[in-house]
Amino acid sequence: MLRYLVGVLAVAALLTGGTFFFQGIGVLPGSFMTGRAEWAFIGAAFVGLAVVGLWLAWRAGRPAR
Repeated sequence: MLRYLVGVLAVAALLTGGTFFFQGIGVLPGSFMTGRAEWAFIGAAFVGLAVVGLWLAWRAGRPAR
């Protein structure tokens, strides 16, 4: 159960981080975040945390060796 919760939260962080990153670099217009480098860094951090979360969720479902 915890594995699925971590996976869902990681996917949400991945989507949020991607949105923040692309707004920060100016690809997604229409926000106060557009073109501001700090949002690109925040988005990259979210994506990094999401990748770690997905890896942990995937690893938790594997049998031990």
